[in-house]
Amino acid sequence: MPASTFLPSFSVCVSTRDHPDGLCQALQSIAESTMPPHQLIVSDDSSNYATRELMRAAYPHIPYLEGPRRSGAANRNRLLRAATGSHVLFLDDHTTLGPTFLQQMGERLADDFIYRVAAGGNADTLVLTGIAMCEGECLHPLHHDFLGQPLRHPSRHGARARPLCSVVLSSTVFPRSLLDHLPFDERLDSGYDVPDLAGRAVYGHGCCIELVPSAVNHLHTARPAPCAGSPAADAARMVTMLHRYGRSQHRPTKAALFLMLALPHNLGHHLHRSGWRGVAPFWVTTQLLWRHLRLAPDHARPEDQERADAAAPVSRTESTES
Repeated sequence: MPASTFLPSFSVCVSTRDHPDGLCQALQSIAESTMPPHQLIVSDDSSNYATRELMRAAYPHIPYLEGPRRSGAANRNRLLRAATGSHVLFLDDHTTLGPTFLQQMGERLADDFIYRVAAGGNADTLVLTGIAMCEGECLHPLHHDFLGQPLRHPSRHGARARPLCSVVLSSTVFPRSLLDHLPFDERLDSGYDVPDLAGRAVYGHGCCIELVPSAVNHLHTARPAPCAGSPAADAARMVTMLHRYGRSQHRPTKAALFLMLALPHNLGHHLHRSGWRGVAPFWVTTQLLWRHLRLAPDHARPEDQERADAAAPVSRTESTES
């Protein structure tokens, strides 16, 4: 395609679970976008039929999929397999789309496409992340320290030295072709499937994550950040960083050093907070970590994704035809 005629097409993928009112707000905000999406899909993980009845009655023209009912990552992978646009945006029923969000992202992608084609590069290596407003607070991508803990106030020199490896998921546009090779890891708990994917994109596939601060979406419910201190979150964080250092950066020595520091740091944290009773959550963390490492798929093997595709639930015929 000539660079001067390129225009990205967006698949807006909305995951929902037991919140039909929030879903209505999300769909209304998408209808009010200054740039209509190429495709809009809803995947429902609800435990009842309220959302299904809502979609049939009020939005029969929007493709509706039955979700896998396993996790947010599994639901996003379900949506991804149905997406047909050149780029994908993941929303949920607690998010509303900014009116000019898609337009701003489209203009930036078109500019980047022209530049990369002229330079002979790959136009599918740019991931754009905006920001999210939640209860008056601005949520933006954060840098992380060596142990994977978010840095609220990183030094300017450190921020310039490290590439951005995090995104605000509800305000991020991914190239569809990239996600063909990088599905969300459904085994990671506490939301760490998102930073895991971002790290694999940057270090494993040579992508660049660029912040577009003027592109804003809105969250209506504050969510706890990862690193909440629970064994599941701590184990998922350690797995994420081990994969980043070992598999994506191909630095096994760095991965080993991380493990040598992360486990004593975790034990010290629990001992400081709970005394000797902190040994119990530390032991649970190590068990979960070992389970993750033993069962984690090799993201470089395409047969893993093929097996996941074969096991994925299919949408109902009457929903996709409407």
